[in-house]
Amino acid sequence: MNFNFLKRVLSALILFPLLILLILKGDFSLLLAVAWFCLMLCWYEWIRLFEFKNFFLIWGALILSLSLFFSLNLSSIMVFHAFLFLAFFPFLFLFEKESYKNIFFPFLVGLFYLYLGFMPIVWIAKGYPRELLVYFFSVVFATDTGAYLAGKLFGKRPFFVKISPKKTWEGFFGGLLMALLVGIMLNRFWGFWSLKLALILTLALSFWETCGDLFESAVKRVVEKKDSGAIIPGHGGLLDRIDGVLFASPLYFIFLEGLNYGAYLRVGL
Repeated sequence: MNFNFLKRVLSALILFPLLILLILKGDFSLLLAVAWFCLMLCWYEWIRLFEFKNFFLIWGALILSLSLFFSLNLSSIMVFHAFLFLAFFPFLFLFEKESYKNIFFPFLVGLFYLYLGFMPIVWIAKGYPRELLVYFFSVVFATDTGAYLAGKLFGKRPFFVKISPKKTWEGFFGGLLMALLVGIMLNRFWGFWSLKLALILTLALSFWETCGDLFESAVKRVVEKKDSGAIIPGHGGLLDRIDGVLFASPLYFIFLEGLNYGAYLRVGL
């Protein structure tokens, strides 16, 4: 059996139960601290992908940290983001065109990518039953696992060769199938939504997880790197593991807010 596969399985068997335990039993302050740590680690990996100087690492870490904690109080978001815009605006004129393309644009993309990926998770943890987060992570990781296994066992027809040569159509549909099985099972157990709604949501999250995976692959292809890091055995960096999570979380939050008519927004304001 492939040694890398064994490392991947063992890592998942250890880390996923710990994640579920944290979500269901940890208080919000602990979850927030873990989210901040993961956010900082992802930012570090993003900066290292593009080989930026430490100035950008520190500057971005400060911005993301302030964004995370200011966004906990939704009445402060607009004021903080207005300040953020004013802080960034002068730099648009300080960077030359080539520097903007090679430095400032990837820097901004990384900030928005991570902010928009992490904040919905924190908002859901604060304003919704924690079981909804368990459902989310289970569906997203089931997609990744199903795609990996189906691709390894049955993969023949390439899927987006220019971005990720190893991905296959068999893996894509295997991920969708695994997500559906897990999503329907959890929805039946907890009774969140009707079967039809659960099917639509699960498929949407699974598809968006794949888009996140492709986005990360495209970034690594541009910078000519295999992995974003090596912190998780068999998986690479944290960004490699949660790229689908970061893409799917905004969609999930919008879905929950839509069903509850902006329940979190009303409470936060």
